[in-house]
Amino acid sequence: MAEKPPIEIGTNRQLLFDPQFLADSKGVELKMNAPYQDAEPVLTLDRPWEVGRFGRYHTVMLEGDLFRMWYEVQTRADGRARKLLCYAESTDGLHWEKPVLGIISFNGSRENNIVGPPSPNASQQGATVFRDDHGPAEERYKLWTKYMASDEDREQGIATGLWAMVSPDGLHWKLLQEEGYPIRRGTAADAQHTCFWDEDLGKYVGFVRVKKFPKGRQRTCSVGRLISDDFRNWTMANVVFAADDRDETAPVPGGAPDWRPPVDFYVPGGMKVPGVARAYILLPNAYYHWGENAFPSTLDVRLATSRDTVNWWQHPAREPFLRVGADGTRSAGMICANPWLIHVGDEIWLYYAGIGVDHHVVRAADQSPSAIFHARLRQDGFISVDASYDGGEFTTPPVTFSGSRLELNLDGSAGGWLQVEILTPNGKPIKAHELAASDMLRGNSTAKIVTWGGEQDVSALAGKPIRLRFVMRSMRLFAFQFAA
Repeated sequence: MAEKPPIEIGTNRQLLFDPQFLADSKGVELKMNAPYQDAEPVLTLDRPWEVGRFGRYHTVMLEGDLFRMWYEVQTRADGRARKLLCYAESTDGLHWEKPVLGIISFNGSRENNIVGPPSPNASQQGATVFRDDHGPAEERYKLWTKYMASDEDREQGIATGLWAMVSPDGLHWKLLQEEGYPIRRGTAADAQHTCFWDEDLGKYVGFVRVKKFPKGRQRTCSVGRLISDDFRNWTMANVVFAADDRDETAPVPGGAPDWRPPVDFYVPGGMKVPGVARAYILLPNAYYHWGENAFPSTLDVRLATSRDTVNWWQHPAREPFLRVGADGTRSAGMICANPWLIHVGDEIWLYYAGIGVDHHVVRAADQSPSAIFHARLRQDGFISVDASYDGGEFTTPPVTFSGSRLELNLDGSAGGWLQVEILTPNGKPIKAHELAASDMLRGNSTAKIVTWGGEQDVSALAGKPIRLRFVMRSMRLFAFQFAA
């Protein structure tokens, strides 16, 4: 059997968020690192048109020094049950303003922050906004949404479904009434579907909810992927992530009934890790419902990782990445991670919606305790390779790199240490880069430089197949990079 070619990593940062770089290991394990979830919400309902509850599907992005949020409100303030898309902004990501925009009329007034739907009697759900610098200026901002057409819309041939909308500024939106929409490519419309331009693949990528109805069982939802060259013509949605045998056989009181899967994945949550080539995550909602009336009907957020948007790895522990809040709080029943990931200093910020009741209850209620919350994670911190107090090590498969120095994102706290040895592809230490020559690294840094005898320059090895051997104790290693 032919040997696999070396992994070409160039100067790209490499996240240790799956087993790819653990060709040989002992005394180490991959560990999922959950973000810190702030207990206090960053956004609550306080406007007349917000009489109702938050939806579960919102978008937050950072443009320059301005945080921008598009949030969903389910309202009956005008006597009808509708879902509106509203807008807020912030200079620090924690304290938000709801500007008066004067765009959409509500109860005879434009003195509000509503930006959608553009049709006065329509409704929209699950909008995911993204900035598309690849597209034309008049379509600088795009979104996918479930658009629930009004009678006036239907008279113009606009049907309810998964639609795209475009905008030059993220505030003034119009339906993309072109061939290909609404999307009917094996996807359901009623969730938050994520889509974005991926410069690594050179395509638009979308993650959607796929519904199936297996014989003898109720609905099963999974994550589908579809791609497009032009944002108009999409491939069929192919399932790339779903509940597996472990999910299906997880123990529940009394045993899982034959007529219902105990868990499925309700919202896709697919997105790119910013600033890292070929690194993607899913933050899908695990929806638990093994009993009568969909009991317990609760949702939290899992984590899966990928390097190509097709093949996904999930940590075997199946712990939640984002957990529901304490009993009685506005996040006690369901939480949904909202796109996107935002780099702030050496942290990744993430926003999520919280609903204080379970899914079975909220479907029958117009008003439920709800809010939008904030979580934060160390840069690259999704998964780490951890060595205990007894120590451990791992060796990568052969790689080729460019650049002149090796930087590590690591956390050794007070008593941890790490050394790096560079090997030939067949495992022989390379002169001047042996373990004995490796200077001990300690501390907690997102960019710790590796040295051997005080020297950091490794440019003589650039372009040649090598292996890296990491030897460490009481250490967490998140990522490595050969920097220029």
